[in-house]
Amino acid sequence: MNKAKKEAARKLREAYENLSPEELREFERKRHIKSLAEQIHHELFPEEYDFMMDSISDAKDRRLGINPMSDDYTAKVNARREQLCVSPLGDNGMPTDNSSWDVARTEALRRLE
Repeated sequence: MNKAKKEAARKLREAYENLSPEELREFERKRHIKSLAEQIHHELFPEEYDFMMDSISDAKDRRLGINPMSDDYTAKVNARREQLCVSPLGDNGMPTDNSSWDVARTEALRRLE
């Protein structure tokens, strides 16, 4: 375990120690919602994670505002995003706002009810 993970685990332990039972339930509920929303976001919007596999030249293009994704793929993705009421990807192929996260959080809450 690296230093950052140890520090995060320590902070989580401290948070648990200082919470009442009601606060602990709410804290766990929020953690569960966040975790589920992250999973849903990754499933519904994989295009927002494409930049992680960029080559050096692709990353440079994105910084310059050039989308390294093909036009067909971008059009297909933006059509799907429009159906989900999410803003299209920007000129560089990255999301322009947090509307996809709003959809993921809403879906996570719906699944938990």
